[in-house]
Amino acid sequence: MNKKELLQTMIRIRLFEEKISEYKLKGIIKGPVHSCIGQEAVSAGVCSALDKNDYVIGNHRSHGHIIAKGTDLKKLVHQIFHDAGSMHVYDPSVSFILSTAIVGSGLSLACGVAFASKFKKEKRIVCVFFGDGAVSEGTFHECMNIASMWKLPVLFVLENNHVAVTTVNKSRINMEKFTSAYGVGYRKVDGQDVVKVNTAASDAIESVVRNNNPFLLEATTRRFHEHQEGPAYERMKWTGYRNEIGEIYYRQNFDPINLYGFADIIEQEREIIEDAFKTTEQ
Repeated sequence: MNKKELLQTMIRIRLFEEKISEYKLKGIIKGPVHSCIGQEAVSAGVCSALDKNDYVIGNHRSHGHIIAKGTDLKKLVHQIFHDAGSMHVYDPSVSFILSTAIVGSGLSLACGVAFASKFKKEKRIVCVFFGDGAVSEGTFHECMNIASMWKLPVLFVLENNHVAVTTVNKSRINMEKFTSAYGVGYRKVDGQDVVKVNTAASDAIESVVRNNNPFLLEATTRRFHEHQEGPAYERMKWTGYRNEIGEIYYRQNFDPINLYGFADIIEQEREIIEDAFKTTEQ
């Protein structure tokens, strides 16, 4: 996928989630909504490197993942408003198996799917997204171990935004030591640069296939919105866990979309998003 297509995907995710955020603030969407605004480069860069038939498992913050995997936006809108809800989106037609709200639970599901895929000789890998909060779960270590022992075709993608809900990760997570101990491949990448993410993901996928061994890709990123969308979480802004000046600086200088410019694309994508929400707004 070229730079323009990667940019289109990021813009599509951004505009979709801004729209979803508006509906949540109005109280129209029921249930929790988590946006990945600010983290779009990870979804776009990784999913564009995957084959259409490669499986993806998401977490509670997976609108970007499923959009980047190629889901139909109208079906996604229907799911969020009327069916599965924001945290449980899925689309078998693009091999997006599910997203799960339980922190770390996608890791064990990924190992199960990868085992089945390997047993059936499908030659499909499984990509599972998780946050830095999940690294503190015991299931993370269990899954890294079993994936390595059974040589499962899993691409673990850690979206490290340095904060779990409102708990800042002040101590460095040394993923290189973890992965080395378990015999899993590892690479760290700037998660705000979609081209770098795409290149790193392509290399990681190649490693999984070539070496018949799992791989962990750590993308350092930043979510610009609060943990959840809605009035209650809006009141949590600047309660001490994040610095307002620092966040403004980060948005101005490290927005993954602004890094590559978007003036000639954004209106085209806006029309696509507006069309996807038409039924809901009527």
